[in-house]
Amino acid sequence: MKKPFFGWYLLASLTLAYTVTNGLVLNSLPIFYPELVREFGWNQSEVTRPAQLLFLLVAVLSPFVGILLDRLSTRRVVLAGAVLMTLGIFAFAHIRTLAAMSAIYLLFSVSLVLCGIISSMYLLTRWFVRYRGIAVGVFLLGSSLGGAIFNPLAEVFIRNMGWRSAATALSAIALVVLVVPLFFFVRNTPQEMGLQPDGATSLEPPPGTPAQKSVSSWSGPTLPQIVRTPTFYLILVATAAMWFTILAVVQHQALYLKDLGGHLPAGSILGVFFACSFVGKVFFGWLSDRFEKKYIMQLATINMVIGSLLLYLSDRNPQVLTWAYAVVFGIGFSGTFTIIQVLIADYYSGPHYGKILGLYTMIDTLAGVSGISFLGFVRSSSGSYQSGFLVMLILCTLAAICVPFIRKTNFAANEY
Repeated sequence: MKKPFFGWYLLASLTLAYTVTNGLVLNSLPIFYPELVREFGWNQSEVTRPAQLLFLLVAVLSPFVGILLDRLSTRRVVLAGAVLMTLGIFAFAHIRTLAAMSAIYLLFSVSLVLCGIISSMYLLTRWFVRYRGIAVGVFLLGSSLGGAIFNPLAEVFIRNMGWRSAATALSAIALVVLVVPLFFFVRNTPQEMGLQPDGATSLEPPPGTPAQKSVSSWSGPTLPQIVRTPTFYLILVATAAMWFTILAVVQHQALYLKDLGGHLPAGSILGVFFACSFVGKVFFGWLSDRFEKKYIMQLATINMVIGSLLLYLSDRNPQVLTWAYAVVFGIGFSGTFTIIQVLIADYYSGPHYGKILGLYTMIDTLAGVSGISFLGFVRSSSGSYQSGFLVMLILCTLAAICVPFIRKTNFAANEY
């Protein structure tokens, strides 16, 4: 009986890790904030400041981890980040000052760039070519799964054992879910195990097949080469516009639904939103394995335009349009998130992929943080989100306009 391809075990371990790095640290630790406010007397601005610092540091550090990945063992980088994150969650249980909390979030930012999406995409790009889209879609499910699992779990722990013991318990879970699978199932390349990407059985598949390309394609473009092409900037504008919109909407949508009135079932609407995000990640990943990735990105950005339009118009008929927004935007934002990763890997995989992905991640993260701040400023200054939603609709439309002009460059032939 043929053994399962080891890459699927690697994918499962990375997905579990992503449930901790994004699901627990980014989505579930904020559940502890009311306890910190109650115990230490900090205000809402103070208790959320370390998280803002985290996003900024992740953006700044992303290019540097890309350089590390191009030069060092990816497995060692990922394991180092996983250990640091577990220690950070354990240390969170013992904070007594705001300075200590900020230091822990500094540790989280370092660990996130070491064992987060950049390192995982670096590994998945080496292990999967033919099935890269579905692999990335499954991997990105980890963030949704993490929020769904750890949010209620953290609430139960806090209620039954207090917030310090709850954080300690979560650090023990992180050790099992994050560190252990990565230790046993992460390897740098399939070749070091005598394997080929996607589990191909021949070292020389038929010419022109995705597996054949995977054997010889690890000689991609350099950063100086790609910054001289229009495609680099078209992708940059499109992805930054998407991230500006995605992070802002995800962080503010619950507050917006509250603005629309208490008669709306906000919890159910958000449940539909995140359920549809499961669909979007897997569906768009599956599509990208079967069709030209640029066209799938075009479909995802159009989906985002429609979703943003529904959000902008939703105050006119909240009972109908908020549900429609939850479905369309939920599928669109998760599909866009997935296809961005797949497209960049498809265009720029190679020995310099880490630096390239790190640069894109830095700019996209800064755009996302700017979107969160912008939408909050619009709401506080005008009393409404509507003008902010209009700006995001325009940005999504700009992204959709950019995508058709994207063109994969043959760097080996020095063509554009």
